[in-house]
Parts: sequence; structure tokens; C-alpha cells
Amino acid sequence: MKTKLEVTPAVKQSEPKAEAPPAPEALGREGRREATGAKQYARVAVLGASGYTGQEFARLALAHPGLEIVALVSREHAGRPASELLPGLDPRVAANGNGGSHAAVVDLAAMEALIAADEVDTLVTCLPHGAWRALAHERPVLAERPARIVDLSSDFRDGEAGYVYGLPEAFRSAVHDARRVANPGCYATAGALALLPAAEAGWIAGPAMIGALSGVSGAGRAAQLRTSFVELDGGAAFYQVGTEHAHVAEMERTLARVSPAPIALGFAPQLAPMARGILLTATAPLAGRVTPEQARRAYLERYGDEPFVRVLDSGQWPETRTVRSSNRCDLAVTTLHDGRTLLVAAALDNLVKGAAGQALQNLNLMLGWPENWALPVHGSPW
Repeated sequence: MKTKLEVTPAVKQSEPKAEAPPAPEALGREGRREATGAKQYARVAVLGASGYTGQEFARLALAHPGLEIVALVSREHAGRPASELLPGLDPRVAANGNGGSHAAVVDLAAMEALIAADEVDTLVTCLPHGAWRALAHERPVLAERPARIVDLSSDFRDGEAGYVYGLPEAFRSAVHDARRVANPGCYATAGALALLPAAEAGWIAGPAMIGALSGVSGAGRAAQLRTSFVELDGGAAFYQVGTEHAHVAEMERTLARVSPAPIALGFAPQLAPMARGILLTATAPLAGRVTPEQARRAYLERYGDEPFVRVLDSGQWPETRTVRSSNRCDLAVTTLHDGRTLLVAAALDNLVKGAAGQALQNLNLMLGWPENWALPVHGSPW
């Protein structure tokens, strides 16, 4: 039985930087580019900036020396200060910081004009599922003109329209060469990372089962009865159980690309009364006996150089609070039933590694920058 796994190239978290770049507010655009040694300087528009993932991406991008936010696109908030769109943003810093003096909250027409005038070269779309596909068809300049697009919806995760599936831990080299990236879903990121080493090794002998708790922010910011406080507080509820959830097909596609044979999945997602976070468990029958030690060693070898995947010590299990606000996914792996059943647990922040942080991770790769640049690896448990 195969236990030795190939490790895809990764950017080590400890990779040294020559020196810390000067504070962005002390430099102009060209000065920041020179100081950071960036091959390119990305001018970014965030489409759907009023949603949870759009806000999260904007906050992360504002701290990135190589990115300048030119436009925050929101129909509801157009014309208002960025600090009103992004709760918690300090307008004193935004007025002088990385691109803050150039950022504007605009409507769709104004963003389209900026793209047509080559004021924007990077588009990050944070729209509800289906909205970006429709918009790209209605306004082709939005889909064709930018040098780079990262889409956080599910619209092009199947690879249509030239989009590369942006799970760096599996497809890093493809992301590096891409101009269009489809950011993975939050459940799909946790599920794929949980099963990836076992799938690559050919261990999995049959259908795998995945259960996951998700924070309510995963349902988006629009008001819904089922995600209101009274309906959700004090309990947890299943939804789209079985194979109907869109992330089932997404995870199956990912695993099929790395496994000797396709792996069927069953999925039981649950909404939990917390704002953010995913706690996932995956079980699968194994083709041969694998001891807990062998399983953990294989996962350590596979993820040893990954900056944002941590394999926990034996006996430790992931918690959502320890990865909150970080771009890290924590994993625990063992086997049961005399080594015949795989059990993996994963935890990540659905708004960071499950969405906005992974989008920035992909942008770093697309621009040839260190993959972990300006991304938080430490959680905020309280």
C-alpha cells in the first residue's frame, strides 16, 4: 500500500524577507512598488464590497503593500466614505495608507468606467452565486478587460471560461500562471484539505462522508429568516443534506483530479449559532490497513511546507475559535476500526481561508509574490 506522498511545491512560512518594507503611508505608489520589490503593482476593484467576504477582502488588502484599492463597488453605499462601508476601518489610516486616498465607494457604472480607462487591472468579485456570471454576460468589459480576476462565487469553479480552480495546496502552479481564478468555497476548502493526502495516496476505497458546522456568515449578509437571531440562537440545523449541496460536486471534482479513482461524497452541512468558522469531519473506508501513526505521518509530510495548513499533534482536535480571523486550516487525522476507516477533522475561518484570505493568497501567487504576504496565520480566539 502506498504511504509515501508527493509534496507539491509550497512557499515556506519561514521564508526570509530581505527587510521589512517601509510603512505604505510614507511612500507614493512608485515608492511602495520599489520598496516592496513587487514585480507588479495591482490596482484593485472589489465588486460586492458591502458583503461579508467583500469587507473581509478589503480589510486584508488595505494592509498589503502591493495592492491599491481603487474602488469599492456597492450600489447601496456608492458615494459614501469607505469607513462607512467597512465597519471598524480607521478613516485616519485609510486617508493616508495603502491606496486609501485613491479608494472610492462607487456604483457599477463608475467601476466599469475605471476598468475601461485602465485605472483598474485586478477585479475581485464577491457577489452572490450566479450574479457574476450574469453580469459578465451583460457587461463583457468587466469580464474581459482586467488583467486578473478572482471570483469568490461558485459561478466558474467548474473551469468554464478559462477559470483556474484556486486551491493553492493542490493546484499552486496552475494558479501562478492564471489570469482568471475561481476561489474555492468554504466547505469545499475544508473538505478538500481534509481528504487530499489520502486521495493522492489512493487510500480511499469507497464513498466518503462529510459533516460540517458553519457560522452564519457563510449564508451571506442579506437578511433571511432562517439566519436571524431568534431562529438560530440556541440550536443547530441541517440543510441540503445528502448530495444536493453545490459543494459536493466541487469537492468531488477536486478529489478526482488527484485520486487514482473518483471518490463519491455524502455531505451533511449544519448552521451553528456562531458568526464565523467551519468545523468539519470526514470519514472514509480505506483500501488497506493504515495505522493512526502512518496516517498522521503522511499528512505531516504532505502539508509540512504549507504556510496555511497545520496538522495537530496526536490527541488534539481542531477548534473554530483558534483559527478565527486567520488564513490557517487546522487538521487532525487518525484511523479507526483496526486501520480500516479514516477520520479527519478540520477547522478554518469561512471568511478568511474559506473566502477572502484564500483570494488574497491566490492573488499573491498570480502576481509572483510570496504566497503568505500580508496574510494572518495566527487566530484570534477571544
